[in-house]
Amino acid sequence: MRTHTVFILLIPIILVGCATQQTQDTQADAAINQINTLRQANERLAAAQQAMEARMSRLESEQTLLANRLSHTDTAGAVTARDIEALRAEVGATQAALGTLGSRLDSQSASVASAQETANDAVKIARDSRLVSGKVVDTLLLNESMVSYGYEQPELTAPGRDALDQLIASVRPKLPHVFVEIIGFTDSLSLDSQNRRIALERAESVRRYLHETGGIPLDRMSTISYGDARPVASTRVFSGQSENRRVLVQVLK
Repeated sequence: MRTHTVFILLIPIILVGCATQQTQDTQADAAINQINTLRQANERLAAAQQAMEARMSRLESEQTLLANRLSHTDTAGAVTARDIEALRAEVGATQAALGTLGSRLDSQSASVASAQETANDAVKIARDSRLVSGKVVDTLLLNESMVSYGYEQPELTAPGRDALDQLIASVRPKLPHVFVEIIGFTDSLSLDSQNRRIALERAESVRRYLHETGGIPLDRMSTISYGDARPVASTRVFSGQSENRRVLVQVLK
């Protein structure tokens, strides 16, 4: 009877102990699962950290490479800028030299043109005077009171026409064995090219009168201009400039 009683009392205790063991096993399994989950999460975090570190390393390498490229670009840009400035300076110096050379060429061209004109005049005189020996047998000096430079073209004044009429009367009986040379001069108040043109126009006005009024053939006359190249009076005073404005007519035989 006592034995049965004791067994009956132990049964609840045994049942409680079994339940406790099952609970502990369940808790242990849950803890193990949680630990495994944490380990897996930790492994994933470690892998992610390694990937992040690798990516950061690549980014740092790329940043260093880009910085080097920028440094080289800045250096090349500075060198290029210096080269451009040097080239601009060289171009400017070349243009200045070309301008100076152009001025010299213009001056030389003017001198060559003047010399050519003088040579042409000399050839013309030599050709037209081939029938005469070149001896001067008569001269006539027309001052500016006889050949005035009017508007647009020179004009012979009355004293100038009278003097040329006398020359015509002397020359016509001697044709074709005489040659008339008409030389124009002017003052030095204008440019050389303009002075030569004015003096030539004055000489041409005399030649035109001798031909149209006196009937002297054009091939027995020539005109030449010396401009202000052969003054006969001082160019520093007004009276001297006036005296230099003249036309000289020479009759050659």
